[in-house]
Amino acid sequence: MRTPRRPVVATIAALSGILLALGGRTLHAQLLPAAKELMAKSDAAMGGLGVFDKHTSLHLVGSMSAPALGMQAQIELFKAKPSLYLQKLAIGALGDITQGFDGRTAWISQPGQSPVALDSAQTAGMKWQADFLGNFHDMARYKSVETVGLVDFEGTRSYKVKVVRSTGGEGFEFYDASTGLISGIQASADTPMGKMEQTSVFSDYKAFADVKMPTRILQKNAQYEAVITFTTVEFDKVDPAVFALPDALKPKPKP
Repeated sequence: MRTPRRPVVATIAALSGILLALGGRTLHAQLLPAAKELMAKSDAAMGGLGVFDKHTSLHLVGSMSAPALGMQAQIELFKAKPSLYLQKLAIGALGDITQGFDGRTAWISQPGQSPVALDSAQTAGMKWQADFLGNFHDMARYKSVETVGLVDFEGTRSYKVKVVRSTGGEGFEFYDASTGLISGIQASADTPMGKMEQTSVFSDYKAFADVKMPTRILQKNAQYEAVITFTTVEFDKVDPAVFALPDALKPKPKP
């Protein structure tokens, strides 16, 4: 017995549905801005790499609050070209937590403990963070970038971009669809407490000199949330001695 033929109309309808679905996905992909375009727009909205590159150092002062940890702290952040970094957290009676990178060695000092050098994975993360021009997008720092959607990110309609770093690791960057400014980052970070998935949310952008920067940063992970608010931003006033290694980590003189 012959197998009944599928009606031609039904076959055409099914084929049309498949083509329509494929066409819809293709159209959706075409409507998403290219990741490189989003990055370039964000850089321009902050003032542009050329403008920021005229400066040699950066000093930020503010506060940090982590209610779940019962912690209030004062924060100071120092950066200088090409990749010098120091961060101080003053946590009242608990003491200070300081971490830095002098271009070669990343280290951390915690209350009641001697400064210690960080391991290679943590050093790589600190070096990435220390890059003076790191807020702007040098494509040599990425293996690949791809816009994967338009999403609601922490209350902001943002383009979601998957990034794979040239130094290893991957994550997502989010770009405000209305302003073009970067609204946040999701990534796995190596910390003294181990690897953590962390979300950083940038908001309250303000102009300082010729550069626009976020003055509020919300950091979230599985253990706690912390809000950093910067009240002072200064360029080109950092003493290079700030980035010197602690004496305990300096090479011992040969006898």
